[in-house]
Amino acid sequence: MPCWPDLWLRLKNLLPLLAIVIGILLYIALAVLLIWAPRLRTRWKIVTSRVLGVVFLAPLAVGLPAILFGLALGNSGPPPQMRTVLSARGDEARLSYEAGFLGRDYTEVTLKGPACCQHIVVFWHQGPSWFDDPKLEWLDNQHLQISYHSRPNDPQHCDQRLRDITIVCKPSPLGSAPPPEHDAQPTATPHP
Repeated sequence: MPCWPDLWLRLKNLLPLLAIVIGILLYIALAVLLIWAPRLRTRWKIVTSRVLGVVFLAPLAVGLPAILFGLALGNSGPPPQMRTVLSARGDEARLSYEAGFLGRDYTEVTLKGPACCQHIVVFWHQGPSWFDDPKLEWLDNQHLQISYHSRPNDPQHCDQRLRDITIVCKPSPLGSAPPPEHDAQPTATPHP
């Protein structure tokens, strides 16, 4: 059974893209209608309508491939990685990490209660990161600790409380510790 609030949130996030697609389709329909000119009887009206239709299609012929190329680049990244940490009473903290181009990564932590299906965003961070960086730890059933690395100007948000759960966010400056398993350089050991 789908979780309706989560499903509605996903659909709501697709509305801007849907509006762009509908706008482009209406623009194409108007240009085709002008070129076709079904009800016009006089020659000058038909010619004028077809010229306007071609003029409408010219920017679309240049702009549509650019828009499609931009959408393809924007949506061609790797799929989001997820990690879930459960508390002793069944509360679920889910970390979602989306790698971005040139450090435009997005990390999000959602909480879900044991009797609820809706995931509520309690933390997000935009900026250079890696999947293993944010650490989620349930200190007890009512305290979730999120520790992560960030730069001072990175956009981020952390809720302090959700229902009876207190969220503790502990940022560290980026570069204060090497990322685990990524910067480990093999060292040569001298032979005796």
